[in-house]
Amino acid sequence: MKISELIRYSRGLLSGRRARTMMICILPLGAELFFRFAEAAVYSLLLYFGSMEPIMLFGGDSPVQLSASAASGILRLLTAAPLMYAAAYRLYGMTAEVPQKRCESFSRILLRKCTFKRSISAAMWTKAAGLLALSPAVFFGTAAYGLMGERLGPSEAFLAANAVFLTGVSVLMWLSLKVSFSAVPYLLVRFPKLTAFRTVLYSVRFMKGRKRVPLKLLAVYLPQMLTIIGLPYALTKLMTAFSLSIDIFIKEDEYLETDRAFGRHRRSNNSGKIPFRKKRRIKAAADKA
Repeated sequence: MKISELIRYSRGLLSGRRARTMMICILPLGAELFFRFAEAAVYSLLLYFGSMEPIMLFGGDSPVQLSASAASGILRLLTAAPLMYAAAYRLYGMTAEVPQKRCESFSRILLRKCTFKRSISAAMWTKAAGLLALSPAVFFGTAAYGLMGERLGPSEAFLAANAVFLTGVSVLMWLSLKVSFSAVPYLLVRFPKLTAFRTVLYSVRFMKGRKRVPLKLLAVYLPQMLTIIGLPYALTKLMTAFSLSIDIFIKEDEYLETDRAFGRHRRSNNSGKIPFRKKRRIKAAADKA
């Protein structure tokens, strides 16, 4: 898939509805940033009134800090996940093979019971899988840090080098899994009959060999996203292009499945025919009778 053609076609889909789409695409990020800044504001107040020292922010021993962190995480989950699902739903109406002229209202999509249920469940599964995938990197990184803090002999240096290497490999595997999970909100919309857990598992297989597409799109729009003014425009273009690529990938998979089905059908028809030699033997036996 050529990224230039994907970007050009997705820009054509945004023609005439860029402002509305921008508002929809910026809402999940806005909710995430709002509660992140609210959490940081609570920490700033704790530091300002002298309730804790700055070093304690990295320890997590303060009950107030743990409560603020837990509340912020729950609120981010309850708001950002449904907003992302609703945004993916609206983008699907634009990037589908037959685009919908009259899209359902964003508020109606967001207030559905299935929107909250499936999006929050999928977000929890992705976070759990991400933490599980990150645990080897934490283990090997801690081991490497402990070995480097001591006097390094030949055996310790060998173990430290292996620990650093395994830490890097584990981080790359975690990043690869996170890229695969970027398709989960879009797949939830495309396959409404799949459960959230099965959609999360399917996203890993679905994105196999296709992770370069979101990475290339991010590389194209990242310079513009680093600016405050260009962030909404670039994010809208990125999400629209990625939604379009999901539709193209689904069509590719459907074509491959259809081709395999026809291939099996052709083989079964050919295997049912009687060979020519066998027919001759049957005729000879009939003459003798």
